[in-house]
Amino acid sequence: MVLCSDPEKAKRMRRLRFHGISRDAWKRYSKGGIPQYEVEEPGYKYNMLDLQAAIGIHQLARIQKFNQRRAELAENYHRLLAEIPEIRPLGQALYPQHHAWHLYVVRLEIEALTIDRDGFLAALQEENIGTGLHFPAIHLQRFYRKKYGYKPGMLPNAEWNSERLFSLPWVA
Repeated sequence: MVLCSDPEKAKRMRRLRFHGISRDAWKRYSKGGIPQYEVEEPGYKYNMLDLQAAIGIHQLARIQKFNQRRAELAENYHRLLAEIPEIRPLGQALYPQHHAWHLYVVRLEIEALTIDRDGFLAALQEENIGTGLHFPAIHLQRFYRKKYGYKPGMLPNAEWNSERLFSLPWVA
């Protein structure tokens, strides 16, 4: 879902979501509609299926309950991880905010360990603990290296964090 207060940007996002076509299928195939369309600019296939929308509408009604439960689980992680100096939850924003806790991201203090982050995650997987990686140093991804010539060492802070961050699963 995208929220936008600029009508022109919203119009463009609607167009880009479906191959750059400004007239969606409802407008083209409904009574009085004409199936012909024009691609106004290259776009994507980001339109939502009706089934996804139907599920999403009902999930939205429960969003506060979902967020509350994840906040409770995050508090458990905060409490339990306070005793493990090698795993540090990321800091919280210093301004008023409501965190949705869609991920619980932590930083591994690899200097205090004898293995790297990937070895640590493999050990967790051996214990049937799933983890996620969401924040790789994007400049080291093949596409960006090739297109823009990025090399290791160009963004040392991003690389340092990329080697240490992972997310923990939401379990009760």
